[in-house]
Amino acid sequence: MVECIVSHQSRGRLRIKALAAKGDAGYFANIKKTLAENPKISAVEVNPITASVLILHNTTNEEILNYAGEHGLIQAAVPANNAQKSDDVAAKVAELFKAVNGGTVAATGGGLDLARVSFLTLVGFGLYQLSRGNFVVPPWYTAFWYAHGMFTKYLTK
Repeated sequence: MVECIVSHQSRGRLRIKALAAKGDAGYFANIKKTLAENPKISAVEVNPITASVLILHNTTNEEILNYAGEHGLIQAAVPANNAQKSDDVAAKVAELFKAVNGGTVAATGGGLDLARVSFLTLVGFGLYQLSRGNFVVPPWYTAFWYAHGMFTKYLTK
């Protein structure tokens, strides 16, 4: 068993570093083989040179770390300082957008949400650029492209 560091984590994705086993191809082959036997893990990529293990899964990161510990692959998984900070920032940004979206829905009586407001704003910006004769300048078609992307992603659910 080797002590590992969680170098990056997000939902469905976990990267750990086993620095003590750096260069040990047998250890990393064993990790790949053992983790691949778990039906909740969709892919495992190992790199003995960088001591890195990337795990793609459909469960929690904690469950993956527990599974690896129970099978004698890792002794402990200590989160690296930067891995936790990046998840905290992403969570805070997501909370901010959820709050703004909730306020938009409340202010419009449920008629509009943030995605629809953004869509209408981008279409309006595109029409404004066209009315000014900006047929060649990227902003009008860029705005339409973003509006189309938002429409297909959020408004056609």
